[in-house]
Parts: sequence; C-alpha cells; structure tokens
Amino acid sequence: MTTLWAVLAVLGAAAFVWGLSADATEAWSLYLVNLVFWSAIAATGPAVAAMMQLTEARWSPTVRRLALTTAGFLPAAFIGLLVLFLGRAVLYPWVTTPIPVKAAWLNVPFFWIRTLVLAAVLFLVAYAFISRLLRDPVPQEEERERVRRNRLATILLFVWIITLSLWGFDLLMSLDPKWYSGLFGGYFVVSSMYTTFAMLSLLAVWTNSRGIPIPPAAVQDVAKLQFALSIMWMYFFWSQYLVIWYGNVPIETRFFVRRFFVQPWQTLAWVIFFVGWLIPFAYLLKRLTGRPPQRHTPLVVVAVMGLVGIFLERVLVVFPTVSAANRLPLGIRDLLITAGFFALFILSRRWFMGRFKPVLNLPHSGAH
Repeated sequence: MTTLWAVLAVLGAAAFVWGLSADATEAWSLYLVNLVFWSAIAATGPAVAAMMQLTEARWSPTVRRLALTTAGFLPAAFIGLLVLFLGRAVLYPWVTTPIPVKAAWLNVPFFWIRTLVLAAVLFLVAYAFISRLLRDPVPQEEERERVRRNRLATILLFVWIITLSLWGFDLLMSLDPKWYSGLFGGYFVVSSMYTTFAMLSLLAVWTNSRGIPIPPAAVQDVAKLQFALSIMWMYFFWSQYLVIWYGNVPIETRFFVRRFFVQPWQTLAWVIFFVGWLIPFAYLLKRLTGRPPQRHTPLVVVAVMGLVGIFLERVLVVFPTVSAANRLPLGIRDLLITAGFFALFILSRRWFMGRFKPVLNLPHSGAH
C-alpha cells in the first residue's frame, strides 16, 4: 500500500507540472486549494490535542494521540508554502498591480516572510509539544511534566490561531485584494476545526477496526465535537453573509453574487450546503439524542461528507476569483492533483506513526 500511495503522489506531482504547461492559473488554483485544506488539518490536529491537554480531557487518551498524527504532514506543508511562492504572480494580482492603500500589508517581502516564519514557528512548537506529550515521565516528575505540557499547549494554541487566521486573510482573501471581511480569518479557523474533527471521526473508527480499542462513548464524543463544529461553521458563515448582505456594499456583495447566482458556482454552493452541513447535521443530531451506537458506518459517511464539503468550499472561495473560466476542476488532471495531495497526507501520517508510534505506545496516567 505504501508503494501505491507513493505512485499516486508522484502522479499527482506530474499532473501538476502538466497543468502548469496547459493552464497555469487553474493548476495553481487547485494547488492552493489542496495546500490550505490539508495543511490546516495537519496544524489543527496538534491544536486539538493541546485543547484536550489544557482542559484535562480524560475521556480518551488514544483519541488525543490520534489527533497528533495529522502533524506528519507539517513538513510537507512547509515545503508546499515554499513552492507556492513560485505561483505568487499567477494567484495574487497585487503582486504585479499593487494596491496603494494596502501596500504596507500586501507586498511580496512582508507577505511571504510572515507566512513562512509563522508557519515555521507553528510547526516547531507543534513538534515540541508532541515530543513532550509522548514522553512517559517517572511518577516523581508527573506534576512538573504536566506544567511543561500545559505551557507548550498554551503557546501552541496562540501561534495556531494567529497563523491559521492569517492563512485565511492572506492566502485566500487576498486573492481578491479589493474584497474584505473581518470574519474571514475566524471563519477559516472554525472550518478547519470542523474538517479536523471529521478526520478524527474517521481515524477513531479506522483505529478501532485495526484492533486498538476505542470505547463507543469516546467515538460518540468525537461525533459530538464534529456536530458542534459543523454548527459553528455555519454560524460563522451566516454571520459573515448577513452583515455583507445587510450592508449591500457592491465591493463586498459581488463576492457572494458571483458564487451564489452564477453557474456552475451556484450549484456548487448548494452542494456544499447539503453535503457539507445539512445532511451531516441531520444525522449527527439524531445520533446524539440516543445511546451511542455500536456500528459507525453512518458516522464514517457523514465525516467524509464534511471533508468533501469543506474541500469544495475552498474551491468555491478560490476558483471564481482566480479563474476567468466558469469551470469546475473535475478533469482527470485536476483529480490526479487532488489525489496526489491525499496520498502525500497518507504517506506523511504513516511516516509519523512509524517515527513516533503515538497510538501503540498507550499513555500512562501522566499522559492523561
């Protein structure tokens, strides 16, 4: 299977190079969609573990360690940001046509310095926290180790929320430098948390099927968090949309007009609403009102739907702004690029599992 994933990753890279020669704008657009989608999940996994550390969540140490495994993609994410620098002139119009009133913020040196430096700090702090969390202290050192973990967890959460907010503002919102929304950074953070808990639902069920027991109540708790974040995602979207719609300022409303009233983006927007939110919301609401079920196949389905929904939402944010063609990225080349990123995420996580063995090395009381 490792060879298969490696071949798929290579095919994805080849498809991206092919895309650069055929249609550089669409190739870089899809690259950006995949980069921010998988990088946000990779960075948010350790942040979720940090939240569990600070709140002293004891309901499932194994789920906490599963959350850490997404960090395997962080080195690839940093390399991906370096590669993105090569496509700056294709994606960001302010690179070639500066906006005078925003030039202090949107200029090439400052933009990429803050993006790369914050990403490097976030990734280093994440791995420092992971190394500390996976260390089993001697009983005499448990309290001191808890304090150290809490300190690192606090630093990680601060750096994480600042970095991901700026990813939303810089990497996505600045694609259209004349459009702005003060909520967009927070919206990006919340939607990234939704995808991470959907990923955690999949990992929990898959790990359970591999013989590492995770109690049904713990899987149910992950489903509850996925449910809560789905509501929060839609709340942030609606709050952002309502303010812009009520203000009726053309420079703001044109962002939504293009996406909600022009095909094929209008159809895609409705698909995102139903697949990414309404159907998962309806199932999870029903699931959480009864006893935890023993079978988790429906949870796997709605978790996949949540991931697909947010991925398509990233497409809806990027493509109508960057690409003049009203075309969904559904060609063979597009699918290969996305499959390549997915394969790279799987390979990165496998490397992390082999290097750190976070789940097999089950924690003692000091790691709770």
